[in-house]
Amino acid sequence: MRVRWAGTQVQLIREYHFGQDIEFMTKTCYVIALMGLLLSAASSSAQQAPQIDIDYASFAYDEQESLVELYMAIEAGSLTYEEGDSLYTSTIPLELSLLNSSDTDLDASAERVVWERQVDLQFAVMDPSVITEGQVFLRQVRLTVVPGEYELQIVMPLSGQDPVQASRDVIIPDYSQQESCVLSDITLASRISPSEDREDPFFKNGLYIRPNASQLFGEGAANLFYYAEAYNTACAASGTDEYTMLIYVSEANRPAPLTGLEKRSKRRVRPTDVLVGRFNLAPLVSGTYFLRMVILDNANESKVEQARKFFVFNPSADSALAQPVAATETFETSGYATMPEDEVEQGLEHIQIIATEQELRRIRNVEDLNERRRLLMDFWLVRDPTPRTGVNEFRDEFYSLLMYANERYSVQRIDGWETDRGRVLIKYGRPSAIEQHQYDRGFKPYEIWNYNNISGEGQAMFVFADLDGFGDYELVHSTVAGERKLPDWIRRISESY
Repeated sequence: MRVRWAGTQVQLIREYHFGQDIEFMTKTCYVIALMGLLLSAASSSAQQAPQIDIDYASFAYDEQESLVELYMAIEAGSLTYEEGDSLYTSTIPLELSLLNSSDTDLDASAERVVWERQVDLQFAVMDPSVITEGQVFLRQVRLTVVPGEYELQIVMPLSGQDPVQASRDVIIPDYSQQESCVLSDITLASRISPSEDREDPFFKNGLYIRPNASQLFGEGAANLFYYAEAYNTACAASGTDEYTMLIYVSEANRPAPLTGLEKRSKRRVRPTDVLVGRFNLAPLVSGTYFLRMVILDNANESKVEQARKFFVFNPSADSALAQPVAATETFETSGYATMPEDEVEQGLEHIQIIATEQELRRIRNVEDLNERRRLLMDFWLVRDPTPRTGVNEFRDEFYSLLMYANERYSVQRIDGWETDRGRVLIKYGRPSAIEQHQYDRGFKPYEIWNYNNISGEGQAMFVFADLDGFGDYELVHSTVAGERKLPDWIRRISESY
């Protein structure tokens, strides 16, 4: 079983129906390594394990629970079929379980396993010999959940072999707050159309939504459809009956909208506003991108943001991009050779946020000015995604984030990039969503930053709080390895602490 993760979270209290549909996508989605985790049986002679893409999205449900949709896409050609009277059938057993996060402060009597279920996914085709590459079956599970931090585990038993399994940390946001604007997760889809068929498992709010669990678009699937929900939008209206919604596509390392892939609209204030649309991605070259949503107030300031990573494979656009190769720049011909010492030292100070341990040792040990200049140049060269051009997109994005941090998070005599929020922003990039809690009764002001995907970590959360009342938000808890962990962080930020 190959499992590729891409979504959100789960405490399963109720379970809703399964859905089935079938769609066609290009085979390229199964060779993009960045898209997830490969799981296979240990023996090369073992039975072929089905290939499964898994994605999540969560939405508001009621004051106690959130709604989670689990999307599963199973490659039809990876299944083993048994001949029946009129159809060929295949069954995949899956064992799903949800556990309280190991970082959660549990009572001694609490059970870590909060839910478990065995699911048999059943499929049927007229003739397996006519299955084409990229043909997939879709399944959907809807669940109501209590907001919190959990671990989702999936196990697939294999006949005569050890079971194949995968797990990941998952986080359920709390959508019940009424004080500020909130955006749900974003569902990426290969098709959305009006529907009145309430019995269809993919029916939702008058729409048929076919999720794209692989998050792969491009050749053969140029249209990206999206679905999301905005809550409490009156917080951005400032007394009017309208708010501004900005939805756009950006490159992974540049949060600015791409030309022609941006929609800004005035929308009527509603307790829940359904956001549905489409972007044609045919002009995009292969790579990683983000779909971003921003609720803006009347001053054009962001009230809340949400983002969703996706991938494009588009060889026809790639071939059209052919560019002349720039001459290789040497140290002697570069601007680093004459860079003033104070700029060198400032640059070396900046990069320590993302430098490796080996690079940090070099910064500490190298004293010669020219060698420190070379060190700074080499640092950026090895991170340049397009070394044959005159632009280092990674460095440009780094300093774009640094300047943003200085503009937003500077406090007293501390530059924004030196604060906890600034450091996290620069090191991990812009969060997928920010929950602002400025006036929650009984608590100090705090923010929760949620990330859909951090390399090596998956979904992650950071909690910052203004503990001393001077506007400097300190990091009090994170789910990322190496960052501060405080499972009982909610008590730390209470006024009574």
